[in-house]
Amino acid sequence: MSMQKITAALLIATMPLQLQAQTEDLDMGALNSAIAAQRQISETQRQLLVAENLSLAETESINFWPVYREYRSEVSKLDDRAVTLLTRYAEEYLTLSDDEALTLLKDSMKLDSDREKLKQRYVSKFKKVLPGVKIARYMQIEIRLDTIARLKLQTAIPLAM
Repeated sequence: MSMQKITAALLIATMPLQLQAQTEDLDMGALNSAIAAQRQISETQRQLLVAENLSLAETESINFWPVYREYRSEVSKLDDRAVTLLTRYAEEYLTLSDDEALTLLKDSMKLDSDREKLKQRYVSKFKKVLPGVKIARYMQIEIRLDTIARLKLQTAIPLAM
């Protein structure tokens, strides 16, 4: 199955994107569901998608997967930080002061920055085990899967009041 078909299928699966009035009280059940959906693409599913779409030679595969698992472990730590940040926001968004809002924004931007730094650090590690085109393809796969998961999550988060 091509990455384009996989991306389309995952996007369709996550499409119940109803843009509700952002002034409603945040439904913690909806938030928890969105967080679960964000993490729904289990590591096993993600690894299968990567394997199907990366076409690694045997020696590339032997060297790639340990680095991949290390990378995904680091990503998981960032995802834990994201959940903590979202929980803080969910608890406070109706009564946010300007200072609290700016702190949450700063923390969110720091998390995004840390994600980019992690990708950059691991591109260097992947260079040791894969040619450049395969690294680029792998990162495209990661970015697509992450984008789909983040889109679903973002639709459940109301705008700051």
